[in-house]
Amino acid sequence: FMESKEFDNIISDYKKAEMVVIGLGSQMCEKAFDNMDKKSILDFYKGVLDKKNFFIITSHQNSIFAESDINQKRICNPLINDEINQKQWDFYNKWLSASLNKNLLILEIGEDFNHPNIFRWPFEKVVFINQKAKMYRISDLFYQLPADIGDRAKSVKINGMSFVCDLMDYIV
Repeated sequence: FMESKEFDNIISDYKKAEMVVIGLGSQMCEKAFDNMDKKSILDFYKGVLDKKNFFIITSHQNSIFAESDINQKRICNPLINDEINQKQWDFYNKWLSASLNKNLLILEIGEDFNHPNIFRWPFEKVVFINQKAKMYRISDLFYQLPADIGDRAKSVKINGMSFVCDLMDYIV
């Protein structure tokens, strides 16, 4: 369980952010929602995300967002190989390049090392380049951060799905 101070820091950084990008890793795949009310979780976060200029990128093939009301144009799943997704990938990359020199919050939730080139390594590079970026790497297994991104990145050692549920409970 996370301390309330950590939640407060994330919420404060969210409020200050001009743009928010969320990377959802393997701990956030469809099967992670098996015993949960996926719709209520997604509906809750839709309300939170609708207040920001956001993008979500996933590193697994099954989309937890297919049945959600979250803006589908703000979701990119590069492992699904189709024409629509290529357009989303291009849109995502343009969006991300527009985040330079903006207050950007990066939340990397439950990522592993199966596809680090999708967002794990790119997120580190963005934080290194953009001095206004803040990043939280949330994972109970692969929470380590490179030293060169300093105090603008923080690792949180907790399972991705536990984090999402705990944060939702904390906000409510």
